[in-house]
Amino acid sequence: MGVGSFFKLPQYNVFDYKPRFYDPDKEERKEKLNELRHSMGKAPVDGEQEIKPGSTIKGSFRPKMPRTAFRSRNSTLRLIVIIGVLFCLAYIIITSDLSSVIKFFSK
Repeated sequence: MGVGSFFKLPQYNVFDYKPRFYDPDKEERKEKLNELRHSMGKAPVDGEQEIKPGSTIKGSFRPKMPRTAFRSRNSTLRLIVIIGVLFCLAYIIITSDLSSVIKFFSK
């Protein structure tokens, strides 16, 4: 357990966003292909499914940050060390002679 790993820093999250552009030529080709397939008695080609705005972004953050990310053995050990240090400091303060400190502040 090094000094750099004593405090856990959050990692950067990377989103996989692919912008979509409207291509009128592609739409025209798709319509002509569907008309041709319909005239031949075949099922039309969809090409892409119906995409709702934001459907690819929604939920894409969750796999990057699992719920157990902060519940690890290191965080438990860190908590035990901090509690131990606080108990040691409290014991030293309680058992030491604080009469000189009281006299200093009572002046």
